[in-house]
Amino acid sequence: MQKYLSPIKRLGGFALLFLIIGLVFPSLSAGIGDERVRDGVLIRAVPFVAFFIMVLLLYILVIVLVARRFNGKLPNRAHRPVELLAIAGILFGVVFLFQPFFFVSYRYGFLLVLASVLLFILWSHVVPKNAKADASLPPFTSAQQIIAAVVALIVLFVLASSAIAANQPVEPYGVRQRLWNTYDDARKAEIADATLSQFNNVDRWFLIILNLFPAGLMFFAVRELVGVFLPAPAPTPARAVQRTG
Repeated sequence: MQKYLSPIKRLGGFALLFLIIGLVFPSLSAGIGDERVRDGVLIRAVPFVAFFIMVLLLYILVIVLVARRFNGKLPNRAHRPVELLAIAGILFGVVFLFQPFFFVSYRYGFLLVLASVLLFILWSHVVPKNAKADASLPPFTSAQQIIAAVVALIVLFVLASSAIAANQPVEPYGVRQRLWNTYDDARKAEIADATLSQFNNVDRWFLIILNLFPAGLMFFAVRELVGVFLPAPAPTPARAVQRTG
């Protein structure tokens, strides 16, 4: 327990300090008499910088705790797929950001790149067991694969449905409200049909693809965890060797 408490005290304490600075500084800066100094960029940037450092320290704390918990304990077959998934997320996110065909991909591409980079940095600090240790592990059973696939599909359905519902276009469909109010019913119906068609034919699929990555992460985690609770397969009896004189 001490190996976890030490970084929590140090990094968590500094994160709490910067949180307090970010919360208290606006009240302190309000007492500055010179208006030009009070409204200066550096003064206004202090809370943002304090909150940014706080988030950075908390992320470092998560990395330290995860590394101390799992270093040398995960088999390479469980570590490697997550690492490849993070790399695939980075590559897909970059493609989303630089493809010229669909504007909607720019909105989701950055989120995918950011999440994948954070996952890759975190996971790269976890050292797996030696690859040779995988040889002593029993192979994945059909039950492990099926249970993991079912859980991943449920996660994909829940996340994709929530994302689609949250991003469903609503009036005034991206148009400024004052401009929308000047349109007649025919124009409003035309904009609504075009926006909903774009969402159903393009945006919806981008959201599903985006949520394939957390679903894949869940698949690899559950597949490995289920093996802990399922009974180990019985060893295959060795054949008797006939000796000829």
